[in-house]
Amino acid sequence: MKTRFSTLDIMCIVNEIQKYKGMRLQRVYDIDHKTYLFKFQLNSEKCVILLESGVRLHVTNYEWTKNEAPSSFSMKLRKHLSNKRLEKLTQMGFDRIIDLQFGVGEAAYHVILELYDKGNIILADKDYIMINILRPHTEDEKQKFFVKEVYPNSRPKIRLSPPTEDSLIQVLKTAKPSTNLKKFIFSNFPNCLDYGNSLLEHMLISGGFSTNTKIGVEFNIDTDIQKLMNCFIIAEKFLDNITTLKEGFIIQKIDRQLLPDGTMKELCTNQEYHPFLFAQHQNLPSKTYGSFNEAVDEFYSNLESQKYDVKCMQQEKGAVKKLQNIVKDHEERLKKLQDAQDEHKFKAELITNNLDLVDRTIQFVRQAVAKQLHWDEIWDMVRQLNFEDEGCTYAIVTNLKLGVNHITLKLFDPYNEENHNEENGQLIDIDLSQSAFGNAQRYYGSKKQSAIKEKKTIDSSSTVLKMAEKKTKQTLKDMQVVASINKVRKTYWFEKFYWFISSENYLVIAGRDAHQNEVIVKRYMKSSDVYVHAGFSGATTVIIKNPTNQTVPPATLNEAAVMAISYSVSWSLKMNLQNAFWVKPEQVSKTAPTGEYLTTGSFMIRGKKNYLPATHLILGLSFLFKLEDSSIPRHANERKVKGIEYEALDKIAENNDEFENIPSENESDEDLEKKIELQNKETPYVVNDDGKNLEVKTDNKHSEKYENEQESLRSDDETSKDVIDKTSIPNCNNSCETVEKSNLVSSDSDDDDDKQNEVHNLDRKNETVKPQVLKRGQRGKLKRIKEKYKDQDEDEREMRIKLLHSSMNEDKKLKRAKKKDKKNKKSTDKNKTTGNKQTFIKPLPMLLEASNDTTQFEVQKEPIKKSEDNENSDDETDKATDLTETQMLDSLTGIPYAEDELLFAVPVVAPYTALTNYKYKLKLTPGNTKRGKASKTCLNLFLKDKTSTTREKNLMKSVNVQDIARNIPNGVKLSAPSLSKVLNK
Repeated sequence: MKTRFSTLDIMCIVNEIQKYKGMRLQRVYDIDHKTYLFKFQLNSEKCVILLESGVRLHVTNYEWTKNEAPSSFSMKLRKHLSNKRLEKLTQMGFDRIIDLQFGVGEAAYHVILELYDKGNIILADKDYIMINILRPHTEDEKQKFFVKEVYPNSRPKIRLSPPTEDSLIQVLKTAKPSTNLKKFIFSNFPNCLDYGNSLLEHMLISGGFSTNTKIGVEFNIDTDIQKLMNCFIIAEKFLDNITTLKEGFIIQKIDRQLLPDGTMKELCTNQEYHPFLFAQHQNLPSKTYGSFNEAVDEFYSNLESQKYDVKCMQQEKGAVKKLQNIVKDHEERLKKLQDAQDEHKFKAELITNNLDLVDRTIQFVRQAVAKQLHWDEIWDMVRQLNFEDEGCTYAIVTNLKLGVNHITLKLFDPYNEENHNEENGQLIDIDLSQSAFGNAQRYYGSKKQSAIKEKKTIDSSSTVLKMAEKKTKQTLKDMQVVASINKVRKTYWFEKFYWFISSENYLVIAGRDAHQNEVIVKRYMKSSDVYVHAGFSGATTVIIKNPTNQTVPPATLNEAAVMAISYSVSWSLKMNLQNAFWVKPEQVSKTAPTGEYLTTGSFMIRGKKNYLPATHLILGLSFLFKLEDSSIPRHANERKVKGIEYEALDKIAENNDEFENIPSENESDEDLEKKIELQNKETPYVVNDDGKNLEVKTDNKHSEKYENEQESLRSDDETSKDVIDKTSIPNCNNSCETVEKSNLVSSDSDDDDDKQNEVHNLDRKNETVKPQVLKRGQRGKLKRIKEKYKDQDEDEREMRIKLLHSSMNEDKKLKRAKKKDKKNKKSTDKNKTTGNKQTFIKPLPMLLEASNDTTQFEVQKEPIKKSEDNENSDDETDKATDLTETQMLDSLTGIPYAEDELLFAVPVVAPYTALTNYKYKLKLTPGNTKRGKASKTCLNLFLKDKTSTTREKNLMKSVNVQDIARNIPNGVKLSAPSLSKVLNK
């Protein structure tokens, strides 16, 4: 199959694209690291030119999947080429190099596309000084392809003249006899390299030679030299007239497969594209297009789907061959049984026709054995026996098997004199313990047993073959389903990283290695995102994508912390309850403090590190299903920011001890780590099977009180679920804001409304915060509130709050403000007398903020450098990307409905709390099971789910096991209901 442009292809394509000169470049996009799209426009006319380094250049009419975020190379091209005219498009010399000139004079720039070897794309200025290079390298220690170097004008080759007759004869005489003519002239004449393989074959066939012509056999140097010279003339004329070619051709190949039902399936695949139908392709299937560019565009646009078709065809051939092998094996078994019957019958008849002779032989050997003679002596006596009658031999003893009481006789048919030579005898094992008649009966019995086996085989053959055929048809059907799914399957940009979608619909990504850690920070981290890290060397970098620019909720932060800890050494060491931290993107820096040296592979975290609660190493494995557009509204708000419910308050009550030791301004990182370590020893956590709730193990002294409180809380929770106003959620990006314990939704009185909107902003440098369990009176009040508003949904609640706020007059607002100031003053005085301690209720586990410091972590192998081009990216691209990302996340669901139209399945490994509501999930904790075995077990478990639909099973079966396993940490323990049944099977 053809994989890249030849020199002839470049000559044709450059000639066809000349009509687009004068159009302005609007935008540059990248499909992958080698392929770029140049979007041009002139008035209402538009076109898109596709450049792939080392492969092709052509105008495309198809939609290509672009990277979500432009690469630095794309940004550099945008910076220098945007809104410039395409002034020239030429082939450099007679080489596979294309020069695209944008702008004129001092403002001219050149994009040089190299389409040979590993390829390259180079951006150069008017003097061909290289500004940016896709693949910097050095050739022959002389030509350097780096920024600020001059692109060598001597690099492109020139068109060579054809060889003369004398030089042709001289070179041909050096060829060995029977050397292939085509291969010899291709490797010995430089201009034939410029022709390419296709034109070389065309000129030989047009000149009267076959492609298999051998020198000294079909080709004679003395008589055929003129014919060969004529071939070179044909090739040169073709090159001279190549600009007159108007059509394009795709050479195809047809594969045929006979299916079990007797139908013939054909698969037509594209093999090559050419600007001319060469002589060697005249009798091959082909397709004609209006231009060569159109043929190239069609060829590459269908390349991926064609690969799936070919793979499916190969799998179908394997399935059909397996069925054919079953049929063939069945036929061979029947034939062996029939042959065995014939053989046993023939042996029995021979013994019957030679009863006396066989009996005499048996008696003779028995007597010799009875005399206790040595076996060698017995053998010598047997060889002297001569069973002849009137000169005809009827039996010969060929072997003694006295160990099993057998001898081997070569018997002949006494009624057929033609068979009385030694070559036509039949070797028969004779049992010495039986008479001749008994041996005959034994063979007749064997013949009968073979006949019974044959009958059973024939009786069962129809059933076996039908089952095999049914299974093969089902396999073929499944393959077709998988092929159709894979054609639709879209690989998302984030799948090359570790990733998951949080329970609140935030995309979270992490690097697989040091290089990817650099990429996600340099290319994918925006100012609104959140940076999360485990806090020790070698851990992965985690980014929470935040397209909405809203505050990232604590639940998502905690889930990102689980990811940061899990993809680190903590997993292999089974170290639970580790703390991660988050910072803003602007706090991540590569600038070292004055007088210090920042080594390669490290970066600085400046300012406050916001520590998250200690996490357990609990991940989950599941599947997300891609929804068709019409099914997306059915899953609206499936993953949304959670209301701060009473269940969250229950967790706070259980986790009070975890947040007692909050660092003051004098505490160092070492002190903080010691406190966290001490805290982990004193208050260990146990994760329930559902992976949701954390329980604190207390000592016996407080256990009874703790159990009574928990029982009371659970009983209240059955009838009451109280929600804290969303407007009081603390802003995680600012200094710590906490919600006072009276910030509960209530409409009983104006005082309750006042309490709802009270928020205290505290300075962490001066104060220490300690959560407190709600009193019983407060829990009862929450219960009454819930009972009163049990039928009120979220939208109605928000509307009532807005109406309530709008009805307040200015006097009432002023009165409430004075009351609040007075209360704050009292609170401040109280803090001074109690050692700056104040109790607050938090909506979710608190984010611990360490004191201001600067920390260095070694997690990357190369420095991070913020590209200045990223700063110049236009806002409309960012907005479009944010919108597209949100829509993309909404189109993926873990809770498919029966009426949904599902396109494909995507395996995901995420913190188990993010998968709580998913239909398919398997818990992963540190263990010894390898990721490959774990992925297979997971798939088998999901496929055995009785609630799964056929479509869901087909989608999950279409996923490659390697894709499931790639995000699973090394060494896991699997946990799921009915998992033991799957493992036992």
